[in-house]
Amino acid sequence: MGIVESMKASMLRQAGKYVGSLVRNSSTENIGRLFGTVAALTKEPTKSGLKKLTQMAKEEHPMIVSWQNVFKRSSPKAVEKAMTNLVVNEFALGEKIRQEKMLEHEVVIPKLVVISPTYACNLNCVGCYAGLYGRKYQLSKEEVSSIIRQANELGIYFFIITGGEPFVWPHLLEIFEEFNDSYFQVYTNGTLITKEVAKKLAELGNATFAVSVEGFEGETDWRRGRGVFNKIKQAWENLREAGVIYGTSVTATRLNHEVMMKDEFWQFLKDEGVSYAWVFQFMPVGMNPSMDLVPTPEQRYERFFKTEQERLGGDFAFVADFWNHGFLTNGCLAAGAKYLHVNAKGYVEPCVFQQFAVDSIREKSLL
Repeated sequence: MGIVESMKASMLRQAGKYVGSLVRNSSTENIGRLFGTVAALTKEPTKSGLKKLTQMAKEEHPMIVSWQNVFKRSSPKAVEKAMTNLVVNEFALGEKIRQEKMLEHEVVIPKLVVISPTYACNLNCVGCYAGLYGRKYQLSKEEVSSIIRQANELGIYFFIITGGEPFVWPHLLEIFEEFNDSYFQVYTNGTLITKEVAKKLAELGNATFAVSVEGFEGETDWRRGRGVFNKIKQAWENLREAGVIYGTSVTATRLNHEVMMKDEFWQFLKDEGVSYAWVFQFMPVGMNPSMDLVPTPEQRYERFFKTEQERLGGDFAFVADFWNHGFLTNGCLAAGAKYLHVNAKGYVEPCVFQQFAVDSIREKSLL
């Protein structure tokens, strides 16, 4: 990176910190100002996306207002890292580096990397997609650090951590601390997020947590185990009190479809302070794969309209329904087009649900 580019990068990060300190107690104008500044210094297609967000901020779009509300109830460090690591490093600086590396190496560079550092888990959920991998497999701290370091060099600063249960892996918080200029989203069952853990996460600020839930207590405990629903609510409370940004992950099955269609369920999520929601359609892979849990075509069609209602309603920062919302990303993100998955055996898969691999990060570089 040249001197001029280095100065631009420094200015962007300072702008992110400055706006991050303002948006917690100010108007959407500050969010728009940051998006506009970053848009002017980045490349397409990120530039157009940020310009659109800038205009949305000026119009006080419900989604931007929702993010503003999220920031107001989050810790200062959580807001700062969302701005500097996610908006500036990943969207602005990262996009430029990724495009340069793509031209240099003549290969598509994904925007993010999904890592499963372990397949160990403290629960035994019905139909777990990762259930057949074997709980003994895990990556070492050095291997995960190497993957992230290589990804940073390619301009990737956004990582999704899944598993297994990520909090079973002993080095999770150490990785967040080591790579404090990257941003992490973690899929977790939430049962291991104590008040002490939540406090540490708030101090680090560079991770957000999608806590899995299946509906209300009956649906959740049937699939995840007795008492898990109440542990999830406790995890949300711990994260909320600490000021950590968090959301939820819901697996849509044939059995919980009716609950997911109810306004009461989505109101429950809002009341629990959930900022965003990922909806994943159950896939018959992994442990005891069964078509009995796969939603019917009619249910999937009906769910599309409900999740669209919630996505556009402005009560959440965002709602995304895999695979119903594929049109928003121009189709599938997998196989390196936008992301790839490094599993706990070190193998690189197209995505977590497409469990096929021929390459291992233990045998070659990420590139």
